[in-house]
Amino acid sequence: MEESAGLETQAAFDLLQKSLQDFCEAFNRKEIFPLLEADVTAYLYHRLLENGCSPAMVYNETRLCGMSKGERKYDLVIGTMNIEHACIQPVLVVQVKVFQRWGHSPQQHRRRFEGILNEDLESLGEITDLLHNGRAEVVVDLVYTSKRTGYLSGYWKEEKRLDYLVTQFKERNIALFWVHPNAQDELEVKRLT
Repeated sequence: MEESAGLETQAAFDLLQKSLQDFCEAFNRKEIFPLLEADVTAYLYHRLLENGCSPAMVYNETRLCGMSKGERKYDLVIGTMNIEHACIQPVLVVQVKVFQRWGHSPQQHRRRFEGILNEDLESLGEITDLLHNGRAEVVVDLVYTSKRTGYLSGYWKEEKRLDYLVTQFKERNIALFWVHPNAQDELEVKRLT
């Protein structure tokens, strides 16, 4: 099992799952109204700390040890800092994508979906040799209409977007979390892969 300074990957996944559940509960109580992806990432960072992750192990928009400098930065990383090389030795790397309920057009939602496929999936795939089991995509899907509970419930190339993503992430051994509204418009989180 992948481990860094005593924290195993499974424990990091458990902290992430709890933090996502906390996000759903706060949203359902109308305590938070995230407008941007950065708002969701900041909230998850805060909840990871509140749920017991050491402040010395949670990083935001950071680079990983084993990757060239100037390479991609990742939304949330749990791991330990290598001071000599100014990078993080990860146990969990998370990319976050948000589909907003407010102020985004269908074209913007489509571009966000394509961003999952062309950016997040690629960036998480690039670190397979570095971290085989500790990679995750969190899709916070706030879209809710009379016809749809979540943007991912629609179609992409004649296949449900959600099914398409599950296949893509499962093939690459990357965890996929979907935060979405249920029929009563309350957010819930599901780990799909």
